[in-house]
Amino acid sequence: MDRRHFLAGVGTGMAVGIAGCAGGGNGGDADGEDSRPFDGADWRDGDGLDVETLTERHTGALVDAGGATLFSTAETDHDGDEEPTPWLPSQEYESRYDLETERQYVRQEIADGGETERSELYVADGEALFRQQIGDRTQYDRQPVDRSSGDLVELMRAEVATGIRVESETAAGETEYEGLDLWNPTSDGESEVRGERTARFTADAFDGDRSVPETVETAAATVYVAESGVVPRLEQTWEGEHDGQDASVEVNIDYRELGAEVAEPDWIEDARDATSG
Repeated sequence: MDRRHFLAGVGTGMAVGIAGCAGGGNGGDADGEDSRPFDGADWRDGDGLDVETLTERHTGALVDAGGATLFSTAETDHDGDEEPTPWLPSQEYESRYDLETERQYVRQEIADGGETERSELYVADGEALFRQQIGDRTQYDRQPVDRSSGDLVELMRAEVATGIRVESETAAGETEYEGLDLWNPTSDGESEVRGERTARFTADAFDGDRSVPETVETAAATVYVAESGVVPRLEQTWEGEHDGQDASVEVNIDYRELGAEVAEPDWIEDARDATSG
């Protein structure tokens, strides 16, 4: 990973390339399953989802809670002996926000070949501290950060919409949206995620372009929505031909720990010592 790109996320918002699940709860059917739970919710559109309203409810609730954790995994596979090009290695991503203390923590681990690359970023009190570990090698960096509390809120809003509705611009300058707008989510009963009742929506059609796999032959997604509009979990899979091979990508996003504090990592003093002077 290019550490300059990683640090750039302090000011512009992390682009979670793995779109991004895990954590407690099975997502199984709850007793007394309702075919359309929370039927009067404004984020519903009949059997489907009003994605714009859902995004507003989800991001607003996480900001009102004072912070949250985005935890994301990507599991990738291909059937050939040689890695296709381009490729998305299996990886794990975590991003935590604490709006009260204005702290932010980001971690990304990439399993690429025989070594795992781990990058971490901690932002607090006007500075960003960075640690990168590749095998037994460790390097640190530090830079000042000039941002307001409002900047941090907007950064969080942008990132916690990942997988749900992310605005982008086409080459022609037109606005388009990535996320659930590219799927056909349809009501599929109810489930529980970490003990909370959720409406479940499933999708079996993806109307978008992907770099991996480059040709999507089958795709599926499951979205879990709490009554408040918070999306605690989003699961996605794509399969198809990629660089002459069959390839699959499974991406999951978990939004959790609403309102939790961000603690200072144990490596911060080492980072300050290594970057002082």
